[in-house]
Amino acid sequence: MGSANGLATAQGRPPLFSFGLISDVQYADIPDGRSFLGVPRYYRHSILVLQNAVKEWNTHQKHKFVVNFGDIVDGFCPKDQSLNTIKKVVDEFEMFNGPIYHMIGNHCLYNLPRSELLPLLNIRTLDDRAYYDFSPVPEYRFVVLDGYDISAIGWPNDHPKTLEALNFLKEKNPNEDKNSPNGLVGLERRFLMFNGAVGKEQMGWLDGALSEATKLKQNVVVCCHLPLDPGSATPVALLWNFDEVMDLIHRYNCVKVCLAGHNHKGGYSIDSHGVHHRVLEAALECPPGTDAFGYVDVYDDRISLIGTDKMKSTDMHFNPKVTFWNNSVELELEISKLMNEIISAQLVPFL
Repeated sequence: MGSANGLATAQGRPPLFSFGLISDVQYADIPDGRSFLGVPRYYRHSILVLQNAVKEWNTHQKHKFVVNFGDIVDGFCPKDQSLNTIKKVVDEFEMFNGPIYHMIGNHCLYNLPRSELLPLLNIRTLDDRAYYDFSPVPEYRFVVLDGYDISAIGWPNDHPKTLEALNFLKEKNPNEDKNSPNGLVGLERRFLMFNGAVGKEQMGWLDGALSEATKLKQNVVVCCHLPLDPGSATPVALLWNFDEVMDLIHRYNCVKVCLAGHNHKGGYSIDSHGVHHRVLEAALECPPGTDAFGYVDVYDDRISLIGTDKMKSTDMHFNPKVTFWNNSVELELEISKLMNEIISAQLVPFL
């Protein structure tokens, strides 16, 4: 936390804007339990984490908005309580003095079909789509993906997207229980029913959004409940077609950061194209007396996540590249890492 704030002070310039974030609240009025891996889950306490977050965000009085990365209620919530529980958590979010941008997660869809869920989350799109974008300042665009666009949960049982998902799982996962990764190896372990995929129509929309952002010279932050890079999360948490999505993203230079939830322990990586991937620690797994939320200071050349307690702070710098021509040989050098080598090699005149 200190390094991020100290850097901003040292450079003498404030952020362009700031926003709050939290993931995987998964509140339910039920006794504490454990995940399938035995990790403790604090169902009743998680709403206190959210309340602490909202209080902190409002105290700062500088955040333009808040992003919720999905799973606001837990799948174990009694189904006769699902609607009221979701409303209760949404009401807590609404205590923030500004806009809230939600995305859906698998636990949300265990409780309500997306046709009922999306209006409660103020996601107002056509045909129950849950992907959208927004631009809080001219320099930035946020692209919110629907990781359950192709999914066996949330759509009606006879919906084409449900049938596509079931056929996909039948092909990829031989287990009778499609939430079991038994026998799946490596990245194959992502082919589970509690994950999903970005469909063709959404891929076309994403291509258009990134093309427009490139023309407008905007930096893009991609948000999705499901992680998009194997270096940032365990394979069982990844989007089914993360590779296709990232291939599309890598065609452009505008995407700087991908933020996600779902993988409760959190994670961080920088992929081969220099895109940062930050998976957020879950509010659900905070014992009483602890928290997991944060806010992000956004600059033209980096974003700095300032975490609270179990959410780790992370500085994510956009490393610019400079191309040099020397004896007709093109060399791409990352300024942040290789400036000393550039100077010692006497390549400075080519800057």
